[in-house]
Amino acid sequence: MIMLLRVTIGWHFLYAGLDKLTNPDFTSAGFLGQSKGPFAQHFYDLVPDIDGIERLTAETHTAAIDQYANRFIVHYRPSQEQRTAITEVVTKHKKAVGDYLDDNKSDLDIYRLDLEKLKAGQAAPDHEMPFQQKRLWDKQTELRGKSRGWLAQLKAIDQGFQAEMLDKLTEAQRRRGPVPETPEQRFSVDRIVTYTNIAIGACLIAGLFTRLAALGGALFLLQIVLAQPAIPGLYPPPHPSAGNAWIVNKEFIEMMALFALATMQSGQWGGLDFLIRHLLIRPVYRQEGT
Repeated sequence: MIMLLRVTIGWHFLYAGLDKLTNPDFTSAGFLGQSKGPFAQHFYDLVPDIDGIERLTAETHTAAIDQYANRFIVHYRPSQEQRTAITEVVTKHKKAVGDYLDDNKSDLDIYRLDLEKLKAGQAAPDHEMPFQQKRLWDKQTELRGKSRGWLAQLKAIDQGFQAEMLDKLTEAQRRRGPVPETPEQRFSVDRIVTYTNIAIGACLIAGLFTRLAALGGALFLLQIVLAQPAIPGLYPPPHPSAGNAWIVNKEFIEMMALFALATMQSGQWGGLDFLIRHLLIRPVYRQEGT
Protein backbone atom coordinates (compact mmCIF):
# COMPACT_ATOMS: atom_id res chain seq x y z
CA MET A 1 0.00 0.00 0.00
CA ILE A 2 2.91 2.34 0.68
CA MET A 3 4.30 1.62 -2.79
CA LEU A 4 0.86 2.27 -4.29
CA LEU A 5 0.69 5.55 -2.39
CA ARG A 6 4.11 6.50 -3.78
CA VAL A 7 3.12 5.64 -7.36
CA THR A 8 -0.25 7.40 -7.05
CA ILE A 9 1.32 10.66 -5.89
CA GLY A 10 4.01 10.28 -8.54
CA TRP A 11 1.32 9.92 -11.20
CA HIS A 12 -0.31 13.11 -9.93
CA PHE A 13 2.97 15.06 -10.19
CA LEU A 14 3.99 13.58 -13.56
CA TYR A 15 0.63 14.29 -15.20
CA ALA A 16 0.56 17.83 -13.82
CA GLY A 17 4.06 18.48 -15.18
CA LEU A 18 3.32 17.01 -18.63
CA ASP A 19 0.11 19.02 -18.86
CA LYS A 20 2.08 22.21 -18.18
CA LEU A 21 4.74 21.18 -20.71
CA THR A 22 2.24 20.62 -23.53
CA ASN A 23 0.16 23.70 -22.76
CA PRO A 24 1.73 26.70 -24.56
CA ASP A 25 -0.42 29.10 -22.52
CA PHE A 26 0.61 27.74 -19.12
CA THR A 27 1.76 30.34 -16.64
CA SER A 28 2.09 30.21 -12.89
CA ALA A 29 1.48 33.95 -12.69
CA GLY A 30 -2.26 33.42 -12.19
CA PHE A 31 -1.78 31.18 -9.17
CA LEU A 32 1.03 33.24 -7.68
CA GLY A 33 -1.00 36.40 -8.24
CA GLN A 34 -3.78 34.90 -6.09
CA SER A 35 -1.44 34.39 -3.13
CA LYS A 36 -2.71 35.56 0.23
CA GLY A 37 -1.66 35.61 3.83
CA PRO A 38 1.65 36.65 5.43
CA PHE A 39 3.82 35.25 2.60
CA ALA A 40 1.84 36.74 -0.29
CA GLN A 41 4.44 39.37 -1.20
CA HIS A 42 7.16 36.69 -1.43
CA PHE A 43 5.15 34.84 -4.07
CA TYR A 44 4.25 38.04 -5.92
CA ASP A 45 7.98 38.72 -6.22
CA LEU A 46 8.46 35.41 -8.04
CA VAL A 47 6.55 36.83 -11.01
CA PRO A 48 8.69 39.39 -12.86
CA ASP A 49 6.87 42.71 -13.10
CA ILE A 50 3.60 41.19 -11.84
CA ASP A 51 1.73 44.49 -12.25
CA GLY A 52 3.17 45.15 -15.72
CA ILE A 53 4.42 48.55 -14.65
CA GLU A 54 7.83 48.10 -16.33
CA ARG A 55 6.61 46.41 -19.52
CA LEU A 56 4.11 49.20 -20.09
CA THR A 57 6.82 51.75 -20.79
CA ALA A 58 8.31 52.56 -24.19
CA GLU A 59 11.88 52.39 -22.86
CA THR A 60 11.53 48.83 -21.55
CA HIS A 61 9.78 47.60 -24.68
CA THR A 62 12.29 49.30 -26.98
CA ALA A 63 15.14 47.61 -25.12
CA ALA A 64 13.40 44.24 -25.46
CA ILE A 65 12.94 44.79 -29.21
CA ASP A 66 16.63 45.61 -29.65
CA GLN A 67 17.64 42.58 -27.59
CA TYR A 68 15.49 40.26 -29.71
CA ALA A 69 16.79 41.80 -32.94
CA ASN A 70 20.41 41.29 -31.84
CA ARG A 71 19.78 37.63 -30.95
CA PHE A 72 17.94 37.22 -34.27
CA ILE A 73 20.91 38.53 -36.27
CA VAL A 74 23.47 36.44 -34.37
CA HIS A 75 21.38 33.29 -34.81
CA TYR A 76 20.39 33.60 -38.49
CA ARG A 77 23.41 35.58 -39.81
CA PRO A 78 21.41 37.56 -42.41
CA SER A 79 23.01 39.18 -45.44
CA GLN A 80 23.56 42.92 -45.65
CA GLU A 81 20.42 43.29 -47.74
CA GLN A 82 18.42 41.30 -45.20
CA ARG A 83 19.86 43.39 -42.35
CA THR A 84 18.60 46.54 -44.04
CA ALA A 85 15.12 45.05 -44.29
CA ILE A 86 15.30 43.84 -40.66
CA THR A 87 16.29 47.33 -39.48
CA GLU A 88 13.20 48.73 -41.23
CA VAL A 89 11.00 46.15 -39.51
CA VAL A 90 12.51 47.00 -36.11
CA THR A 91 12.00 50.72 -36.65
CA LYS A 92 8.39 50.17 -37.75
CA HIS A 93 7.69 47.96 -34.73
CA LYS A 94 9.15 50.46 -32.27
CA LYS A 95 6.87 53.10 -33.76
CA ALA A 96 3.84 50.77 -33.49
CA VAL A 97 4.60 50.12 -29.81
CA GLY A 98 5.19 53.81 -29.15
CA ASP A 99 1.93 54.76 -30.88
CA TYR A 100 -0.02 52.17 -28.90
CA LEU A 101 1.39 53.37 -25.57
CA ASP A 102 0.78 57.01 -26.53
CA ASP A 103 -2.83 56.22 -27.45
CA ASN A 104 -3.32 54.76 -23.96
CA LYS A 105 -1.15 57.26 -22.10
CA SER A 106 -3.93 58.83 -20.05
CA ASP A 107 -5.30 55.44 -18.98
CA LEU A 108 -1.77 54.21 -18.15
CA ASP A 109 -1.09 57.32 -16.05
CA ILE A 110 -4.30 56.70 -14.09
CA TYR A 111 -3.32 53.04 -13.73
CA ARG A 112 0.08 53.94 -12.25
CA LEU A 113 -1.53 56.41 -9.85
CA ASP A 114 -4.13 53.84 -8.76
CA LEU A 115 -1.37 51.27 -8.27
CA GLU A 116 0.52 53.64 -5.98
CA LYS A 117 -2.66 54.23 -3.95
CA LEU A 118 -3.21 50.47 -3.72
CA LYS A 119 0.30 49.85 -2.40
CA ALA A 120 -0.16 52.64 0.14
CA GLY A 121 -3.42 51.02 1.27
CA GLN A 122 -1.73 47.61 1.56
CA ALA A 123 0.90 49.15 3.83
CA ALA A 124 -1.65 50.97 6.03
CA PRO A 125 -2.11 49.75 9.63
CA ASP A 126 -5.73 48.72 9.04
CA HIS A 127 -5.07 46.70 5.85
CA GLU A 128 -5.87 43.40 7.60
CA MET A 129 -9.35 44.46 8.65
CA PRO A 130 -11.91 42.25 6.82
CA PHE A 131 -13.56 45.09 4.91
CA GLN A 132 -10.15 46.50 3.94
CA GLN A 133 -8.92 43.10 2.76
CA LYS A 134 -11.90 42.81 0.43
CA ARG A 135 -11.60 46.37 -0.86
CA LEU A 136 -7.86 46.08 -1.51
CA TRP A 137 -8.17 42.66 -3.11
CA ASP A 138 -10.96 43.77 -5.43
CA LYS A 139 -8.93 46.83 -6.46
CA GLN A 140 -5.83 44.71 -7.05
CA THR A 141 -7.84 42.30 -9.20
CA GLU A 142 -9.31 45.18 -11.19
CA LEU A 143 -5.91 46.79 -11.83
CA ARG A 144 -4.21 43.55 -12.84
CA GLY A 145 -7.07 42.86 -15.21
CA LYS A 146 -6.41 46.20 -16.89
CA SER A 147 -2.69 45.54 -17.21
CA ARG A 148 -3.33 42.08 -18.69
CA GLY A 149 -5.42 43.70 -21.42
CA TRP A 150 -2.66 46.15 -22.41
CA LEU A 151 0.04 43.47 -22.17
CA ALA A 152 -2.01 41.12 -24.36
CA GLN A 153 -2.19 43.82 -27.04
CA LEU A 154 1.57 44.40 -26.84
CA LYS A 155 2.16 40.65 -27.08
CA ALA A 156 0.05 40.50 -30.24
CA ILE A 157 2.10 43.37 -31.71
CA ASP A 158 5.31 41.50 -30.78
CA GLN A 159 4.10 38.31 -32.43
CA GLY A 160 3.39 40.21 -35.64
CA PHE A 161 6.87 41.76 -35.43
CA GLN A 162 8.56 38.37 -35.02
CA ALA A 163 6.57 36.88 -37.89
CA GLU A 164 7.58 39.79 -40.14
CA MET A 165 11.23 39.30 -39.15
CA LEU A 166 11.04 35.64 -40.14
CA ASP A 167 9.61 36.60 -43.52
CA LYS A 168 12.94 38.27 -44.34
CA LEU A 169 14.82 34.95 -44.07
CA THR A 170 15.50 32.26 -46.62
CA GLU A 171 14.23 28.72 -46.15
CA ALA A 172 17.74 27.54 -45.27
CA GLN A 173 17.99 30.16 -42.51
CA ARG A 174 14.61 29.20 -41.06
CA ARG A 175 15.81 25.62 -40.71
CA ARG A 176 18.20 26.80 -38.00
CA GLY A 177 15.24 26.81 -35.64
CA PRO A 178 13.82 29.51 -33.39
CA VAL A 179 15.83 32.31 -31.85
CA PRO A 180 17.54 31.00 -28.66
CA GLU A 181 15.85 31.97 -25.44
CA THR A 182 17.38 34.31 -22.91
CA PRO A 183 18.61 32.93 -19.55
CA GLU A 184 15.57 34.55 -17.92
CA GLN A 185 13.26 32.57 -20.21
CA ARG A 186 15.14 29.28 -19.77
CA PHE A 187 15.14 29.52 -15.98
CA SER A 188 11.73 31.09 -15.45
CA VAL A 189 9.46 30.03 -12.59
CA ASP A 190 7.16 28.32 -15.10
CA ARG A 191 9.98 26.15 -16.49
CA ILE A 192 11.24 25.26 -13.01
CA VAL A 193 7.74 24.26 -11.86
CA THR A 194 7.11 22.21 -15.01
CA TYR A 195 10.33 20.20 -15.03
CA THR A 196 10.48 19.65 -11.26
CA ASN A 197 6.92 18.29 -11.38
CA ILE A 198 7.92 15.88 -14.16
CA ALA A 199 11.15 14.82 -12.44
CA ILE A 200 9.50 14.26 -9.05
CA GLY A 201 6.62 12.32 -10.60
CA ALA A 202 8.86 10.10 -12.74
CA CYS A 203 11.19 9.33 -9.83
CA LEU A 204 8.33 8.45 -7.50
CA ILE A 205 6.73 6.13 -10.06
CA ALA A 206 10.05 4.43 -10.88
CA GLY A 207 11.20 4.30 -7.26
CA LEU A 208 14.38 6.18 -8.22
CA PHE A 209 16.02 8.46 -5.62
CA THR A 210 12.71 8.00 -3.85
CA ARG A 211 13.44 9.78 -0.60
CA LEU A 212 14.88 12.81 -2.35
CA ALA A 213 11.94 12.93 -4.78
CA ALA A 214 9.43 12.64 -1.94
CA LEU A 215 11.16 15.41 -0.01
CA GLY A 216 11.22 17.61 -3.13
CA GLY A 217 7.52 17.01 -3.72
CA ALA A 218 6.71 17.80 -0.10
CA LEU A 219 8.65 21.07 -0.23
CA PHE A 220 6.92 22.00 -3.49
CA LEU A 221 3.52 21.44 -1.89
CA LEU A 222 4.65 23.40 1.16
CA GLN A 223 5.05 26.39 -1.17
CA ILE A 224 1.49 25.82 -2.41
CA VAL A 225 0.20 25.66 1.16
CA LEU A 226 2.05 28.85 2.16
CA ALA A 227 0.91 30.70 -0.98
CA GLN A 228 -2.77 30.07 -0.27
CA PRO A 229 -3.12 28.94 3.34
CA ALA A 230 -6.48 27.46 4.31
CA ILE A 231 -7.12 29.88 7.14
CA PRO A 232 -10.64 31.33 7.50
CA GLY A 233 -10.67 35.12 7.45
CA LEU A 234 -8.02 35.53 4.77
CA TYR A 235 -9.26 37.20 1.62
CA PRO A 236 -10.17 35.98 -0.93
CA PRO A 237 -12.03 32.97 0.47
CA PRO A 238 -11.51 29.63 -1.31
CA HIS A 239 -13.90 28.62 -4.05
CA PRO A 240 -17.00 26.85 -2.62
CA SER A 241 -16.03 23.67 -4.51
CA ALA A 242 -12.87 23.45 -2.37
CA GLY A 243 -14.96 23.18 0.80
CA ASN A 244 -14.09 24.64 4.17
CA ALA A 245 -10.80 23.80 5.85
CA TRP A 246 -8.70 24.94 8.77
CA ILE A 247 -5.05 24.69 7.65
CA VAL A 248 -5.44 21.02 6.60
CA ASN A 249 -6.64 20.86 2.99
CA LYS A 250 -5.91 18.35 0.20
CA GLU A 251 -2.51 19.89 -0.61
CA PHE A 252 -1.55 19.74 3.07
CA ILE A 253 -2.54 16.05 3.27
CA GLU A 254 -0.53 15.14 0.15
CA MET A 255 2.42 17.11 1.52
CA MET A 256 2.36 15.15 4.79
CA ALA A 257 2.13 11.87 2.84
CA LEU A 258 5.25 12.84 0.92
CA PHE A 259 7.10 13.80 4.10
CA ALA A 260 6.21 10.34 5.43
CA LEU A 261 7.45 8.66 2.21
CA ALA A 262 10.71 10.60 2.55
CA THR A 263 11.41 8.64 5.76
CA MET A 264 10.82 5.23 4.13
CA GLN A 265 12.83 3.05 1.76
CA SER A 266 9.88 2.32 -0.52
CA GLY A 267 12.10 2.60 -3.61
CA GLN A 268 14.13 -0.35 -2.35
CA TRP A 269 11.01 -2.43 -1.71
CA GLY A 270 9.81 -2.01 -5.28
CA GLY A 271 11.74 0.34 -7.54
CA LEU A 272 15.04 1.23 -9.17
CA ASP A 273 16.56 2.14 -5.81
CA PHE A 274 16.68 -1.63 -5.15
CA LEU A 275 18.88 -2.17 -8.21
CA ILE A 276 21.12 0.80 -7.37
CA ARG A 277 21.64 -0.48 -3.85
CA HIS A 278 22.31 -4.12 -4.75
CA LEU A 279 24.17 -3.67 -8.06
CA LEU A 280 26.18 -0.51 -7.35
CA ILE A 281 26.37 0.46 -3.70
CA ARG A 282 26.78 -2.97 -2.03
CA PRO A 283 29.59 -4.16 -4.36
CA VAL A 284 31.53 -0.96 -3.67
CA TYR A 285 31.23 -1.43 0.10
CA ARG A 286 32.26 -5.07 -0.22
CA GLN A 287 35.40 -4.09 -2.15
CA GLU A 288 36.27 -1.48 0.45
CA GLY A 289 35.76 -4.05 3.18
CA THR A 290 38.15 -6.51 1.55
